[in-house]
Amino acid sequence: MSLEEFDTGGWIERVAAALARLAHVQGEYLEEYWRHNPREHIVVDGRDEAPFPLEDVACLYADVRYSKVLGREAHYEPLRAVLDPVRHALLSHPVLERVAVVGRTVGENDFWMRILNSGMSISASVLIAGLMARAAELSGDRFRAATRELDAFLSPARDGESVGVLGPLDEGCDTLLFYGLTVTERIDFGDGTAILPCGEARRFVEEELLNELAPGGARFHGWRPVGAIVRPFRWRPVFRRRGSVNEPITEPPGAFFSEARTFLDLIAVSHAEPVLPLATISNCIDRSGGRLLGCGKHGPGFYQKWPADGLDGFAERPMLKPAALGEAREAFEARESAQFKRLAPIISRLAEALGRHGRFADEVRTVDVAIALERMYELPRRRKSLKLANRVSGFLGADAKDRQRVRETVRRFYDARSDIVHSGPQGASSFRNGAAFVTGFDLARKSLFKLLREGAPEDWDELEIADD
Repeated sequence: MSLEEFDTGGWIERVAAALARLAHVQGEYLEEYWRHNPREHIVVDGRDEAPFPLEDVACLYADVRYSKVLGREAHYEPLRAVLDPVRHALLSHPVLERVAVVGRTVGENDFWMRILNSGMSISASVLIAGLMARAAELSGDRFRAATRELDAFLSPARDGESVGVLGPLDEGCDTLLFYGLTVTERIDFGDGTAILPCGEARRFVEEELLNELAPGGARFHGWRPVGAIVRPFRWRPVFRRRGSVNEPITEPPGAFFSEARTFLDLIAVSHAEPVLPLATISNCIDRSGGRLLGCGKHGPGFYQKWPADGLDGFAERPMLKPAALGEAREAFEARESAQFKRLAPIISRLAEALGRHGRFADEVRTVDVAIALERMYELPRRRKSLKLANRVSGFLGADAKDRQRVRETVRRFYDARSDIVHSGPQGASSFRNGAAFVTGFDLARKSLFKLLREGAPEDWDELEIADD
């Protein structure tokens, strides 16, 4: 039967009614299953907040499937009597009927489901468990609603209608997960990318990954200091009779991850705050959409990860600032310019300097800033301190008085740098080194963004004219 001839409404009614009967009968069997396989509970204010046990239900259905082999056919007969009608109704959908192995007895309906660049062999029972899990997230006529969503996934020919039914379930994204700034709302950019707060990013990223990568204290703050730069897309599952886990990748990640990392560095520098990458992850999908299809934990493609070792995460992290974000965006939009490419290593060094920690962090990052300033201002090998003071003051100073103030600030900073380089950590107090880093970084940040906006002077020596 073709999709055009298929009675969608009738199929939804049959599956939903059969699911309701199955849910009524399977309860006591699940309780028995949990007596032998204890379930993890998450109790909040006296309520169990653990998600619907998709994997447990799928395992229970597998026990029914192989009950004859297990010698428990009679025990599972009442459950089989309500499970088989759901399976029969489900497989009458043209998409599944075409791929399921011919046969209507339990165990003869395996097929291949591919989601983006990963695939797996599943049975109708796995999709039934997914429908149960999705229905548990809904209210009202939940079995009918979940079945209608599954039909929308199965029927790409009706994409216009499917978008309204699925809502966000078919949303996916490539993701750069980061720690260090508190993002309170989604920020969409014109090129299709977006910044997501952690609450929305968790639609796509499992909490186990946050536990692995983010500082432990971030959980104490409800993961608010964690956010994501994402490239959203829409996806659909593909059903076939058979497939292979070695199938080639159809859509490589391209330049998104490297560009997102550059943007994150600019955000860190513009805020003068450490903003650390945690992972680049491709092919993340909406977790509810995955559960509807029986995937408790869809395996996204990891490309790189950087656990935030050494940070406890208990300190509150600052809010994302619109002005600083705008400054970073303006610079990022010029990333193809020759000036940006010249300054790209400096951007990276300044961002890394902010994230340094440990006993000698202030000394090391002060030297980082000094190197960045020397490269930005194209200093010669000799008389660096004087040259840097004159060039920075000439480039950033608004008038003679302001240029003198900047010149003195540069000299104090460079004196601290010289003591660190030539005398070692004992050459200056930690307080002086910390203060030197703050003042030096402020000069470097202002210089960087002005150079990206206006470009460098044709001749730096013209700025080396001392004020009277």
